[in-house]
Order: sequence, then structure tokens, then C-alpha cells
Amino acid sequence: MKAIRVNELGGPEKLSLDEIEKPAPKADEVLIKVAAAGINYADTMMRSGNYLTKPELPFTLGYESAGTIEEVGKDVANFKKGQRVLATVSSGGYAEFATAKAALVMPIPDELGFGESTALLVQGLTALGLLDDAEPGESILIHAAAGGVGSLLVQLAKLKGLKVLGTASSEQKRVLAANLGADHAIDYTKDDWTTEVLEHTGGKGVDWLIEMVGGEIVAQNLKVLAKHGTMIVYGAASGEDFKVSVLSLMEKNHAIRGYWLMNESIENRIRFTKELMKNLSSGNLKIQITEFPLEKAKEAHEAIEGRKTTGKVVLTVG
Repeated sequence: MKAIRVNELGGPEKLSLDEIEKPAPKADEVLIKVAAAGINYADTMMRSGNYLTKPELPFTLGYESAGTIEEVGKDVANFKKGQRVLATVSSGGYAEFATAKAALVMPIPDELGFGESTALLVQGLTALGLLDDAEPGESILIHAAAGGVGSLLVQLAKLKGLKVLGTASSEQKRVLAANLGADHAIDYTKDDWTTEVLEHTGGKGVDWLIEMVGGEIVAQNLKVLAKHGTMIVYGAASGEDFKVSVLSLMEKNHAIRGYWLMNESIENRIRFTKELMKNLSSGNLKIQITEFPLEKAKEAHEAIEGRKTTGKVVLTVG
């Protein structure tokens, strides 16, 4: 079968379309004929060797796949061949076939596209995890508000009753953020973007700030964080870290914490999944999709790293 492999760590050019052996499901697994493989920014970091975990070379990228079940393991009783499913895969999702533990597989309704469903598994759950402690009436600033996680954060934050400020680097992306429900869409590439945030919050700043850019913008973030405000970090798209003086947090009782979905409890993941499906079925949640064919994985990674995509980025297979 065809799969996108990382044989050597590095840039997008290190992604290789290889012919490898089709995986076989274990007793507690299913084999999925992949129709769509979700791409997350974490994939680009894993490809370059900068992620929290480092698989042994060579490896197939991709944690999430949607498609139809091709085969079930001997101990799997709740799924059948031909069923439409979404899964966290164990063999790498950028491929024509992938295996997944049955416990990490969920059926998807016929009205939900394969590509759309991949946005739920990592980015949708991450968005709800980031918002879990926010309360109605509070304000929030979401960086990269037109991105995969950001576009869901904007909608879910509005559904939760928050005042939403979203940032994006282009007019097209700011229009999208506004159309998704952001009360104000801000160009964070301008030198005075922090002034605009303060103007929209009556000089107070925001109660919550969702950070995934990294680098120098982190210091600017603290300028627009209200007293007792919290900044949650879930990535660094710039590839740059930033040092913060812990004593500086005392001035406004600021809090900074990290978030990684892998640390979330199973109970919360189930709760988040139910909430996502409820909002989808009621029409309250729109999923933005940018598609690339499997063989264009290199171009997909380049587009993500160049901040040229909106919404969920997906590899289509077959």
C-alpha cells in the first residue's frame, strides 16, 4: 500500500511516498481503509524532530483517520466491515490503510464527511479542553483564529457565552474569523495590535488568552491579559520558545499554563466528544476543510508552516 513516510528528520521535503506492507489488525483492533487523514501542526513538529515524542525512524505520520472498516480483529464485536468510522490510529494515518484499537474508534453518521470528521478527533477535543474552565461573560483572545483549532475555538467560545477576540495574519482569515462569530478580528502582524485589544476590552484586557504562536508575541500577550487573567499555551507555530519572568506574573496575578490533549482524562475526552457531536448535529458548529491528495503531503506541510491554510487540513486518500 502507499504511505507517507519519514525516513529522515527534517523539512517537508523529507516526506516520502513509499510502498509498504499493508498492516494487519491485532485481536483488539480494526483495519481501516482510509478516506481522509487529518493533519495537525504537531505532525510538522514530529517530522522535524521537535515534538514532545520522537518515534523511531522510519515511521508513517498521522494520528487520525476516517474511512470504512476493512477488517476486524477476532476480539472486536462492536464494529463490522464497511462501517464508516473515525479513529485514533496506531499504524500511521497518512496511508491507504491504518489500524486502530477498537476502543479508539467511533462511528460517524452518513451526513458527516470523512474530512470534516477528522477535525473532531484532535482539534475539536483540544478546543474544548482549552475552554473547559472559561465562564460565560468572560473575554478571550484566540490567536490563529482561522486555523484548525482556532476556527473551532471561536465558535465554541461564542456558544459558551464568551466575548471573543480573534487574531489572524490576513484579511481573508480575519473575515473568516468574524463570520464564525468573533466579535473582533485583529491583525496581529501590526505593531499596535495590543492597543486594539485593549480598546475592545475597555482597557481591561482579556480574561483568557489562547497562545500557539511563540516567540516575541508572548511578551505582547501579557500586555493584553487582564488582572487575574490566564494564558494557556498549546503550541508554538513560529518554532520559537520565549522566557517569561515568573516574578512579572505577580503584577496582575497572571497565570500561565500549558495544555496537551494527550494528558486529558478519558472521561473528559468522552464528555468533549459528546458535546462536539451535539453541536454538529444541531448545526451550531461549522468545520472548515482544506484538502490535499495523499501524494501532496509535502505541499500540505509547506502550506501549514507558511500559514497559508484555514480550518482543518486533510489528506484525501484514494
